[in-house]
Amino acid sequence: MQTFPNVSRRRFARLGLGATALPLLSAQAPPARAPEGLRSEFLMDMVLDTAPAVAAGTHNITPVTGGTFEGPKLKGKVLVPGGDWTTRRPDGVTILDVRTIFETDDAQRIYVNYRGVVYRPQQAGSALYWRTTPVFETASAKYDWLNRIVAVGVRYDVPGKVAYYVYEIL
Repeated sequence: MQTFPNVSRRRFARLGLGATALPLLSAQAPPARAPEGLRSEFLMDMVLDTAPAVAAGTHNITPVTGGTFEGPKLKGKVLVPGGDWTTRRPDGVTILDVRTIFETDDAQRIYVNYRGVVYRPQQAGSALYWRTTPVFETASAKYDWLNRIVAVGVRYDVPGKVAYYVYEIL
């Protein structure tokens, strides 16, 4: 065993503590520049047809009975069956859990599952906050790129339907 006569145990311990604190101190340093904001690109307009919801305790089950989607890179219809299993929390927030299948105009199938959050902000006159995060799964080589994107949907009003503008986060 090799010894170091000039370094006491106490000094060695202090040096060790100092060395372990360096990464913590450097992690607290302010960033050199502000982080870049998220960029997005319009993916599609999605309009869903629904049937009346069925209440089930704190949940509502809303059948998705059809619909359409259209964007610069894909277009088609929403197949049946599909559904939205919502959960209403005690704080007034509704959590969405929607599952459906898209069929593109060139007969490719895409499974779509999205979760979302719906609530009305407490400020007077505030619009309903309704956002979703669709996830796409497909075996289609043409639409394989959908398997690797992050998307966000923002609801807009269409009487009697549920409609979203969906954006790809770049």
